[in-house]
Amino acid sequence: MLASALLLTGCSSGQNDTDQHFSLGDTVSTAWFDYSVTEVESTQEYGGYISAQGDQLVVVELTLKSTYPQAVTMFDSDFQLSWDSMSQDDTQCMPVEYYCDQQLPTEYELAPRESRSGVLVYQVPDDQSTFQFTFQEFFDDGTQEGRPGDQYVMDLTPQA
Repeated sequence: MLASALLLTGCSSGQNDTDQHFSLGDTVSTAWFDYSVTEVESTQEYGGYISAQGDQLVVVELTLKSTYPQAVTMFDSDFQLSWDSMSQDDTQCMPVEYYCDQQLPTEYELAPRESRSGVLVYQVPDDQSTFQFTFQEFFDDGTQEGRPGDQYVMDLTPQA
């Protein structure tokens, strides 16, 4: 069985030269689905959630379309945000806890041929303006970690 969950213990900072790089609006094709980021914005408040002092919210609008013949279990943490100066153990790369209907749920099923749209909200340092939005494939190979597949990195600069 395939597993699409991002199983990293930490977030990577910077970019890896072997990653596949994309830009806002590009369609990215993974083993299980296609996705695109249709909009990205930086704000201090989204849906009633207010960023902490010294932080901003980066809101990523995402559209997914299943290309796999079976349902795929997805998690909001499958997509992570990083920036060049972040530390290896920084947990800000994960989306903030689910709090509004516009967000993709913490866990959900993507049925065969299903399309789904939503946002992921990240709380990040106020002094950052460019980000890498990353999805890493992992295949179930009987181990806890799984076998890594392709990694997809989208360079994003939010609009204020």
